[in-house]
Amino acid sequence: MTTRRRPPTELETLLAELRKLAERIAAAEAGTDERATKRARLALDQVTQQLANVAANLDPVLRPTSIFDPTDPNTAGRVIALTLVAQARHRLSAIPDFYGAGVYAIYYNGDFAPYAPLSCTDHPIYVGKADPDNQAANDAIRQGTKLSGRLKEHAKSIRKATSTLSIDDFECRFLIVQTGFQKSAEDYLINFFKPIWNSETKICFGLGKHGDSSDTRGNKRSPWDTLHPGREWADASTENQKTPDMILQQISAHLIDNPPYTDIHAIFDQFINDMRQLDKMVDR
Repeated sequence: MTTRRRPPTELETLLAELRKLAERIAAAEAGTDERATKRARLALDQVTQQLANVAANLDPVLRPTSIFDPTDPNTAGRVIALTLVAQARHRLSAIPDFYGAGVYAIYYNGDFAPYAPLSCTDHPIYVGKADPDNQAANDAIRQGTKLSGRLKEHAKSIRKATSTLSIDDFECRFLIVQTGFQKSAEDYLINFFKPIWNSETKICFGLGKHGDSSDTRGNKRSPWDTLHPGREWADASTENQKTPDMILQQISAHLIDNPPYTDIHAIFDQFINDMRQLDKMVDR
């Protein structure tokens, strides 16, 4: 007695077609256009991730989105960032000398219109780190006064931008960190807050520049110095990297796409959400 073969399911049919497509893609000529090849590679990566998500959803056993690894630098960065946000805010205009290296966040409370969504919130306009004098330093004294010195440098730059900014409108938080952990904390803070003055956000960067030498005065003016003129060495430049209108448009679009955290409670809630593993899958 012959057994009737079960007709393939829709999923099995699609998988057979997918295998054939994969074979055709593997055999296809990439061509000599590097940009087209890069686009194709990125598209394949995107499709691969989509297929991986489909496979995960077909698994009847729950898959955690991550494994908590206390030794992961990103874990240390998250803990340090959370601890920084828990610190008191201080006037940027009155930072004393103190020992220590680490991370910091600068906040804006003024009435410069483009920064209105950030003003008087717990969302920093800039975050950064200060590395120790001695990379082997194991206490704050051996680290030197790098953290307070960095904050004072920023205050000095802001004080020069009198046509647009007032140092009295700025506050900061800072955290002295064990040597070696400041970089992972800064990376986490930048990725979390995407501050508009950080170079990684590629909008109004340039606050951290210390000036050009006399033989490089032809360098283009940074977006920060274009929007906030006053630093003599930057004002000596004759050309902007971006027009003021472009900077303002990018700030507006960025703050719409990345709404600032209004208070510390919203930040803590997001920190907690980032650390969860199975919440999104238990109701599947």
